[in-house]
Amino acid sequence: MLAGAVLYLVVVVAIWLALPVLGDRWWPATLFLFGPRRLIALPLLAIVPAALLLQRRALLLAALASAIVVGPILGYALSLRAIAGGTGRGDLRVASFNTGSRAMSMERLKGFVAESRPDVLALQECATPEPELTAAFPGWFVHVDRGMCLVSRYPLLEVESRDRRDVWRAGGHGAILRYAIALPDRAAPGARAGSPGPGADVGAQAAPGTRTFSLLNLHLETPRDAIEALIHGLWKQAAEHDRVMALRTWESELARQWVDEAPHPAVIVGDLNMPVDSAIYRRFWAGFENAFSRAGLGFGATKRTRWFGIRIDHVLAGPGWTTERAWIGPDLGSDHLPILADLRWTGSPRPGSP
Repeated sequence: MLAGAVLYLVVVVAIWLALPVLGDRWWPATLFLFGPRRLIALPLLAIVPAALLLQRRALLLAALASAIVVGPILGYALSLRAIAGGTGRGDLRVASFNTGSRAMSMERLKGFVAESRPDVLALQECATPEPELTAAFPGWFVHVDRGMCLVSRYPLLEVESRDRRDVWRAGGHGAILRYAIALPDRAAPGARAGSPGPGADVGAQAAPGTRTFSLLNLHLETPRDAIEALIHGLWKQAAEHDRVMALRTWESELARQWVDEAPHPAVIVGDLNMPVDSAIYRRFWAGFENAFSRAGLGFGATKRTRWFGIRIDHVLAGPGWTTERAWIGPDLGSDHLPILADLRWTGSPRPGSP
């Protein structure tokens, strides 16, 4: 019994260490990365009762293996900030939601905004026309660009959208938008965000007592084609897997370049289509503070299938920001769930930024 518990622990540790290196690089690891990982916990159903009956020393090994499975492998976030309830709302509440290209219920979205009160709401696969979105949120600043939408309480000082035609020619998605947004300094007397506008007031001037930050709304290529090919052809489809992963790597490289060129402290939101232990994520995004990993509680699945969920939608805080609280929103009729985070401004690390 002890040997079985040791073997299981060794396997669990090997998967934990190998997944961030091989996931999105080697096709068996990619299948595990995006698959029903909970299956790895099934041996515990045999190991724990057997240890109780035959060799209780094996329970310690089973407990250690269980902690690794639930935490690093299944992605359970256990944040002291979340347990303590955070230290306050912070300076910015941001929400990101992939609407799933479905006919979105505007009433449900308005109810969600009224209840959760985000300052900025970023939408991906947003099929709502700008006039309809503007009418739904009077007094907010609205911008719509080919399936990417932004609704902000604060003025949009500048909007940039990367030309996607090169990515489309390669068969990818690659939606990358960058906004400069005026954030009121609540500590400054008389600070205000600016005058409400009927739509995206691009080019507006920041009002006195405001700070400017960059927000990037991303929707990167899905691994779906590679996964479906592997399910039907396994190793015979390894070349298709490599093609899709190369495309996804390229899109993250493009997006990261836009983040690095942001003129103000950056917040990155959207559907990255990768979990935090993806090799692509580790290469391009691990240097940012992941809001849910930092201040969330639970598994935090944002994408749901019939059998399991996975966290592939993220809020990332760049230098100049830290996370007070992060959580997953309610079901709004999509196969994704919204993710929200309260962020606190800690400084302005970029030369020339306020």
